[in-house]
Amino acid sequence: MINDFITAIRTLTRIPIYGNDTDNFASSLFWFPLVGFLLAVILFAVAVLFQFFFKIQWVEAVAFFVLLVSVVITGALHLDGFADWADALGVLGNREKMLAVMKDSNNGAFGLIAIFLLLLAKWIVLVKLLEINLLWFGLATAYVSSRSAMVYLSFSLPYARAKGGTGKAFVEGAAKKHLLISLILSIIVLSLFVNILSIIFFFSGFIIAYFWKRWCLKYLGGITGDLLGAGSEFVETILFFLIVFFANYLKSLLL
Repeated sequence: MINDFITAIRTLTRIPIYGNDTDNFASSLFWFPLVGFLLAVILFAVAVLFQFFFKIQWVEAVAFFVLLVSVVITGALHLDGFADWADALGVLGNREKMLAVMKDSNNGAFGLIAIFLLLLAKWIVLVKLLEINLLWFGLATAYVSSRSAMVYLSFSLPYARAKGGTGKAFVEGAAKKHLLISLILSIIVLSLFVNILSIIFFFSGFIIAYFWKRWCLKYLGGITGDLLGAGSEFVETILFFLIVFFANYLKSLLL
C-alpha cells in the first residue's frame, strides 16, 4: 500500500520521496485523489506564506507564484499532455497521424499557444479566487476532482496505442475497485477538509471528464498518457471557472 502511494506521488508530481515503486502501477490509482489534495495543500500554503512574508495584498503576484509552483511541482507533466493534444488537433489528420504527433516529444506552434492560453486562463481565475476568498475551496476541489477524473478515464477507456506508452500500465490495469475507492476517498477528503458543497463540483468534474472520454473514444479510439494529462487539465481549469461563476451563491451558503 505504501509503495502504491509512492508511485502515485512520483507519477503525478516531482516531489522527491524515498521508497520503492509498486509492482502493479494501476494499484496507485487508488491514491490519485489524495495526491491531488496534497498538491492543493502545498499551493494554498504558498499563497498564505507569500501574503504573510510580503505583507501586501497583491493578488496578481500571489496567483502567479501559485501557478509557478504548480508547474514546477508537477513537472508540467499534464501541461505537456495538453500541448501534445493541441498539436495533434492542429494537424487535422486521421487517428494514426494524431497519435504519431502526440508521441513526438517536440512541441509545435499549436501546443505552445495552447499552453500559453491555458496558463493565462488559470492565472485569471486564481486571481479571482483570491479576491473572493475561495482559493482553498477552488484548489482542493479542482485538484482532487481532476486527479480522480484520471482514474475514471483510465478505467472507462481502452489504451489507444497498439504499442506501449507511459500510460499503458495504468489504463490496462485499471479496474472498478480503483474507481470506486478513489471516489470514496475523494468524497471523504472533500467533505472533511473543504465543504460538502464541493461534492457538487466534484461530480461536475466527472461530467466534464465524460465528454472528454467521448471525444477521445470517437477520434482516437481510447486514451493515452497525454490524453489523461490533458483531461486532468480540462477538468481542473473548467472547475476553477465554474466555482468563480457560482461564487456569490457559494459564499452565501458558506457564511
